Amino acid sequence: MLSLEISSKGKCKSALAPVWLKAAGFLKAPPNRTADEWADACRVLPAGSAEPGRYRSSRTPYCIPFMRAASNPRYRRVIIVMPSQFGKSASIFNIIGRRLDDDQAPVLYIGPTKSNIEKVIEPKIVAMLQTAPGLAAKYAASNRKSSKTSKLIGGVYLRLAWAGSPTELASDHAAIVVVDEVDKITANREGNVFEQAEARTGTYADGTVIGASTPTFGSVETYTHPVTGVVHWKPSDSVQSAIWNLWQEGTRHEWAVPCPHCEVYFVPRAAILRWPKEGSVWQRAKAARLYCPTCGTGIEEIDRSRINALGKALAPGEWVERGQVMGIADTADSDTYSEWVSGLVSFSPKKSFEFIARKLIRAYESGDPDKIQGVLNTDLGELYAISGDAPKVAEIAACQGEYKTGQVPDGVALITAGVDVQRNRLVYIIRGWGYGGHSWLLDYGELWGETDQERVWVSLDELLLRTYGPTEPRSLSIRRMAIDSGFRKDPVYAFCMKHQALAIPTKGHDHMDKPFSASAIEVTYLGRPKKLSIQLWHVDSDVAKSWVHARISDPERRWWVPQGVDDDYSKQMVAEERIVKSSGKVIWIVKGENHYLDAEALAYMAMKTLGFEQKLRAAPIEKKEVEVRATPRPQYRQPGFVTGWQR
Repeated sequence: MLSLEISSKGKCKSALAPVWLKAAGFLKAPPNRTADEWADACRVLPAGSAEPGRYRSSRTPYCIPFMRAASNPRYRRVIIVMPSQFGKSASIFNIIGRRLDDDQAPVLYIGPTKSNIEKVIEPKIVAMLQTAPGLAAKYAASNRKSSKTSKLIGGVYLRLAWAGSPTELASDHAAIVVVDEVDKITANREGNVFEQAEARTGTYADGTVIGASTPTFGSVETYTHPVTGVVHWKPSDSVQSAIWNLWQEGTRHEWAVPCPHCEVYFVPRAAILRWPKEGSVWQRAKAARLYCPTCGTGIEEIDRSRINALGKALAPGEWVERGQVMGIADTADSDTYSEWVSGLVSFSPKKSFEFIARKLIRAYESGDPDKIQGVLNTDLGELYAISGDAPKVAEIAACQGEYKTGQVPDGVALITAGVDVQRNRLVYIIRGWGYGGHSWLLDYGELWGETDQERVWVSLDELLLRTYGPTEPRSLSIRRMAIDSGFRKDPVYAFCMKHQALAIPTKGHDHMDKPFSASAIEVTYLGRPKKLSIQLWHVDSDVAKSWVHARISDPERRWWVPQGVDDDYSKQMVAEERIVKSSGKVIWIVKGENHYLDAEALAYMAMKTLGFEQKLRAAPIEKKEVEVRATPRPQYRQPGFVTGWQR
């Protein structure tokens, strides 16, 4: 056993101690400093950076509050909303560097894509590891055990992952997990990444998840705080941006600066950047000023750096008096520190009031939604509010037929089901199909239970094997159930393996060349090495949801819901709007919970995959009975025998 002699100053005196142990300073008490203090003392930006040389956190003062919040044990989350090219990434690297240098523990960084991680993030991380003295010693000693996405620094790992890398996301626990570009990740249908990130910090009492992004879509208003008089963003239910919704759940700090004339602090935003109505684009932009909400005086570009240096992050209920933040925040009990920063306080001389005004003027005059969104999101860090095509809630009520939930109208010839999988429940739709393009909602609801556990899937077993209708031969059963596999792939595959031909796993896509296609996948069953193949059905989500919305608004009324259908179902059916951007790209904007809409779209796709759409459209209901020929329903073991998804 190695014996080490320790001096009174905490240094190792033994010649037998590893050199890297001495160099890394593991035997010293960690310095009590925040990420910005660590960066000012230790970090050097390499040649090729925007400002190479000694790092200065004062250049981006609006980043200091969230860097300090990241080492505050009261906060479980730190949420950052700001424009691009704003010093956000460098500040997040400071948080990572301080933890690896001063208080070592594993760190996980999640970016939107593999390319972003390997070509952008990893080189910058390596540059920091090589230039900060303490980190350089730890990294050099263990560099042989490092790879492109896994860096060993003095005994702990910094892992780099991306939204589509399930292996990396399911790796070891970490004290800090960073989810960068949250809105890009959720736009790629990886919305569960933030939940996965939080799960990785579970074993650390001071575990922190950091979420950062420029925002995207949403409709918000401002309000004046009744006590402080500061104008803040008002929380809204009409926000689709994932990062903005996370920000609303937290302390809701906003970066405020003092007016150089009346000295009252205010929050800059696009609404108070104004320019003349007459003149060329260049003339109007050159005359742009930021107008103080209190005294109404125009603030010029020459004042921006000075007032920004005096800025403070204010939550609702706080104000500034003699340079100090006063008051008690309305959100003081939140365990999430969240901060929003306007693009009008950028440290970059390029992003002047004139520059932003010119981009805004051109975007608004073009009328191009993509250009307007680009300036608001990327340059200003604000939401872009758009409206698209969606039915109204009242139209759902108008679709009520002369039957009740659970009853099977005479015209029903085929039954399919759609299931949307959430973390803690299965949301299902059961729909009957008849001739002439008619269809009836027979049943809907939620099966509650953690979907990585077996119990809720046993309930789905029972639902799938249920019959509908009073007596034979009118009693029908579900001919096909389509289940979304995007969130819980393993249990969905196991369930569909058990119910082959009756249940199919699906994966939604924004756009496909055809409405659906199938590909074979191999699934390990019951933990055995033998692999069995099932079909994964890829479906065009735009086609499916567009069909449902078109039927709701169909003047011929061929899409039916039962009498007394509840408000929750109705609201979820219209909770997404279809937007066709100027580029021709179609996007769906989520305005609230939309699980029933997703399940209805899957029930429709289940019917299409059976090939019955043309038959059902062929003749009026009263003139034909559908002939359903398919493989006999297989005999099943008792529910509960599938346990292959449990880990």
